[in-house]
Amino acid sequence: LSDSVHPIIRDGRFINLRINFAKKYNLYFRDSFLLLPSSLDKLAKEFGVINKGIFPYSFVNNKNVSLIYEGVVPEYSYFLQEKISKEEFESYSSKFNNNWNLREETIKYCELDCLVLYQIIEKFSQFIYKLFRIDIHQYPTLSSLAFAIFRSNFLGDSKIPIILGEMFNFIKESYTGGSVDVYKPCIDFNKNKNSKVYRWDVNSLYPFVMKLFLMPVGYPIYFEGDILSVHKDKSEKPFGIFEVDVIAPENMKIPLLQTRIKTPNGYRTIAPIGNWSGKYFSEELYNASKYGYKFKVKRGYLFEKANIFDKYVDFLYELKKNSMKRSPNYIISKLLLNSLYGRLAMNPIAESHVIKNNEDALKLYTKKNITNIIDLRNGKELISFFNMPTDLDGDISDIRNISIVESAAVTAYARIYMSQFKTNKNLTIYYSDTDSLDIDQMLDSIYIGNELGQMKLEHIFDDAVFLSPKMYGGITENYEYVRIKGLKNPIKFKELKSLLKKGSKLEIKQEKWYSDVSNGLFHIKDEIYTLMVTDAKRKLIYNENGEFIDTSPLKLKDGIIVD
Repeated sequence: LSDSVHPIIRDGRFINLRINFAKKYNLYFRDSFLLLPSSLDKLAKEFGVINKGIFPYSFVNNKNVSLIYEGVVPEYSYFLQEKISKEEFESYSSKFNNNWNLREETIKYCELDCLVLYQIIEKFSQFIYKLFRIDIHQYPTLSSLAFAIFRSNFLGDSKIPIILGEMFNFIKESYTGGSVDVYKPCIDFNKNKNSKVYRWDVNSLYPFVMKLFLMPVGYPIYFEGDILSVHKDKSEKPFGIFEVDVIAPENMKIPLLQTRIKTPNGYRTIAPIGNWSGKYFSEELYNASKYGYKFKVKRGYLFEKANIFDKYVDFLYELKKNSMKRSPNYIISKLLLNSLYGRLAMNPIAESHVIKNNEDALKLYTKKNITNIIDLRNGKELISFFNMPTDLDGDISDIRNISIVESAAVTAYARIYMSQFKTNKNLTIYYSDTDSLDIDQMLDSIYIGNELGQMKLEHIFDDAVFLSPKMYGGITENYEYVRIKGLKNPIKFKELKSLLKKGSKLEIKQEKWYSDVSNGLFHIKDEIYTLMVTDAKRKLIYNENGEFIDTSPLKLKDGIIVD
């Protein structure tokens, strides 16, 4: 047994668990989903390995079923979590003659899963090495692998700034992600009985802006005061991250600039009207000024600019275009295209994790900023604490891979691109996500196509409902489309639409898994998932019948919500 265990945990998830033997040999435990974030069944088909098996999950989780059950194959309904067809179920059942054994089938299923995953990882490793001469086993996550590929194959001589300390905290406030909002919750059929909702999706939005736009590079320069009032070269505006006082135009139905504030429902990122102070990428401020925003710069950081991601995006996009869908090269290029920018936004103040015996743990409590303690019930504790990058005993190897200003610029450029649609007065916009729009009409053909940054039509709905960010759905004659974040088994469209009535809610029971590290167990609990309309990001408007019909932006006065 080893007495040297080194875990890496991020956001409550084990990234890597290294166990050292005789100070010479290392054994690593990793979560393959962090490297290949897709279902095992889908990956098996994409990488052309043996097919994954099927298993009646809900049967074995039934408390009334004996774990030594032997008899007829469980009913088809127990296999529905696998999303298999009746034909696949009948083919599986035909292999048994009332001698289906739960214990034996569980063992076979788990062994086959291990074999399938091994073959996938082996093929993935071979493809990555052939394309980039990179060993995937050195990188536990997809984002770390993407950065290694970028740095070793495409970075060139560009100097990506390392962002630490107070500068990191400053720039982090400008990194607010994609814009996700409900603007109009449903179609007003009283105005037009033939209304439809067109769902448009941008083809690889983040890779598109990474390729097209100039990014911050070089050594950051701090300044104070309104740099725009003293900057004389009007053709070359200051470029960087600025803290500004903002005044948004009062008549904007869909405001552009986001800010994070405290609301009655907790902290939220909203796009308000009114006035407030915030930190923004300079290019987003210049874009907003075209639509009536006014701002005064207080301080910030200036950067040089260069196109640093174009070769990376070009290579992977060409690989994707020239590969068959659902082939290894296609899935590899798709995953890597969307995984690079987020790696650069990691916090440089890393949380460290160590396993200490009870006596040594007591000594550590007085030296570190402890964030979590898990009693392993074997005389040892798993202790989490923050290390500053300057700590001599801290792991500083990842600091060179962090530059949040790049991630802030990428997401800001994406919001700039989407703003051309949000400010189009000829469009009725129902809902927007980071890279998609639900509107009332076809777009001009100049925006439509299969290239990077072009729009593709995903759905045309005869009726649609948008209740809150990540909770929406639509119907046509042939199908229903309902998406609710966090809900494993989405409800019917009719049930979703019923929530437009003020005060309505649905309570749905679903399983949730909890890990118990202390006892080495997983617990499965039934929890209630409540669906209802929330006014977290915009003001809700109801008609005289108490039906949710519209929204309007929240208004801020000196950064505080006012009616």
